[in-house]
Amino acid sequence: MTSSWKKQVINMGNSLNRQAARSYAAALYDLHLPEKDIKTSREMICGSPQLMKVLTCPVVSMTQKMACVDRIFPESIRTFMKVVCKHEKCGLLDMIFECYEDYVNMMKNVLNVVIRCVTPPKPQQLEGIRKYICSRFTVDDARIDIVKDPSLIGGFIIEAGGCEMDYSIRGRFDQLEQRLIRR
Repeated sequence: MTSSWKKQVINMGNSLNRQAARSYAAALYDLHLPEKDIKTSREMICGSPQLMKVLTCPVVSMTQKMACVDRIFPESIRTFMKVVCKHEKCGLLDMIFECYEDYVNMMKNVLNVVIRCVTPPKPQQLEGIRKYICSRFTVDDARIDIVKDPSLIGGFIIEAGGCEMDYSIRGRFDQLEQRLIRR
């Protein structure tokens, strides 16, 4: 098997996993469970590698996994967790919760935004960026994550809705370099 073939198979598997996670996330949303229970469950999954080992281990019987779910998780989410276990998708739980958060935001018309910058924007700048994003993408609100990136030299890059808006000094240098190369 060639390496490009292996990469295609791996990418196809990742794509199928992402689609499965989205389906479970939508189902979780449709259950209208208490947000607190979902958050608690996500924290347990992300914070306990041992729990994930038990839930994903093929040697651990389904009966033991169900008992583990009954002991550990909030009552409201147990049935969902048991379905995930029965379909052997526990390895996707972190991705399922991530997709759930994205799905909730989509249903509330909230856009996830990442701002990469050297120094974090001031509160009034951040509010201006939020208003711009809401206007440009016609959403009710924007959930903004700020990531420090010293390689930008200055300015910032906004990643939202599949778009990247580059207002960084490094981006300006790159544009200038491209113009000079074309001459």
